Amino acid sequence: MAERAAGYPILLHLQDKQVAVIGGGKVGARKVRRLLRAGARVLLVSPDISADLQDLADKGEIEWIAARYQRDMLNDYMPIVVIAATDDGRVNQTVAQDAHRIRALCNVTNGSSDHSDFSNMALIEQPPLTIALSSNGKSPALIRLLKRRLEADFGEEYALLANWLGEIRQAQMQEPSTQAERQNIYQDIVTSEVLALLREGEKEKARRLFNSILLEDERE
Repeated sequence: MAERAAGYPILLHLQDKQVAVIGGGKVGARKVRRLLRAGARVLLVSPDISADLQDLADKGEIEWIAARYQRDMLNDYMPIVVIAATDDGRVNQTVAQDAHRIRALCNVTNGSSDHSDFSNMALIEQPPLTIALSSNGKSPALIRLLKRRLEADFGEEYALLANWLGEIRQAQMQEPSTQAERQNIYQDIVTSEVLALLREGEKEKARRLFNSILLEDERE
């Protein structure tokens, strides 16, 4: 049997998009919270849910169908992403079949790749930055190790610098500068002492250096 091909990593933009989570246990609850952070409209199907999910349903932040999943239940909602997170393999298989019938992407959370179109990756987040890690199912233990090591080095200074760079990127989109010129500015900033100063808590010094590099590059 041929080895399964490596996946194609993407970052889905789910703002105001309909998604469905089938199963209200710990895994399902985690998926719901993550999807809400992505701005998705979440349909949850489960006969029982936790208190925090009940609170979300009561507030109207998610739509909850308090029932076991039944064949073709997705048809009235037409989600673009479906997550099967029940503890019943047969139900998960039915969910995946229904998802594929309506051409939705489906993930089965019990580790089965036979019915999944995508798998979730380990995340390290410092908004707006996200680092995603995957071993293509080869070694979850190694991914956990890498995540711990990266998290130790990935402080909020990177997020702050990303936001500063985003400010000048937005401004430069209105100017007739070339891609090469913009790349030179970004390179000069990220290889400077700006990050080191931010890491030391010297935000004002870091911003002054950031601005001086920006002005110097603009004069050239």
